[in-house]
Amino acid sequence: MAYLSEFIGSFIFLVGGYAYMCNVSLKKTLVSTLNYIELVFAWSLAVGFGLATAAIMGGPAYLNPGVVFGSIIYNGLPIGEALIYLLMEFLAAGAAVLVCMIFFWDSFKASGDAPKRGIFSAYPVEKNLPLNFVQEVIATFVFLFLVFMCIAGVSDLTAGNQSLIIGLVGFGAVAFMALTLNSTGFSMNAMRSVFSSIWFTILPIPNKGEEKVDWGYQLIVNLVGSSIGGILAVIATTYLKGLL
Repeated sequence: MAYLSEFIGSFIFLVGGYAYMCNVSLKKTLVSTLNYIELVFAWSLAVGFGLATAAIMGGPAYLNPGVVFGSIIYNGLPIGEALIYLLMEFLAAGAAVLVCMIFFWDSFKASGDAPKRGIFSAYPVEKNLPLNFVQEVIATFVFLFLVFMCIAGVSDLTAGNQSLIIGLVGFGAVAFMALTLNSTGFSMNAMRSVFSSIWFTILPIPNKGEEKVDWGYQLIVNLVGSSIGGILAVIATTYLKGLL
């Protein structure tokens, strides 16, 4: 059940966010233009419901490769289990991209050469690889530090209250980060950007054309940067909880 919860929680998180991005990026939708407040609420709700669902199903609710890597290094998560959690996240990313492709098929077809890779992955307003890398590390660390510290005592609560608090914390943390650090294009999560970029390349999305994934940015910033931020957040919060 823990592995299934990782898949379902990750899927809910991703499909909600990707669906909003499809609505604002493609033609023939009812939204059409990006609204910053809507963007914040869409991704915050997606993350919050994803975390809450995974928690109520009894899983660890990692929903982020950086958290998995941090748990391996500092919390003793066995490599075999970690690989299964990463596989669940990867498959969830594929399922989320596939569902959005099906639901927005006509919109993709009507959108011609409009950029589509940004629907499923994060890119900066201005590309500056060294700076973007540092921004990604800091953003991921702060986001996950907020989440981990705010849910430190939920293990003593009932499952329903745990999921409610985790969901609210996830919502609040995403909203806070989006309102303060939006210009960097950070994703804070390799599942949200790198895993989905692989599926963006594989799946027959209409009018994808010759649009290519910026693999240098994805691997250096969204994979390595977010993973380092996640590892540091796990180490810092585990250490601080031991002092409390």
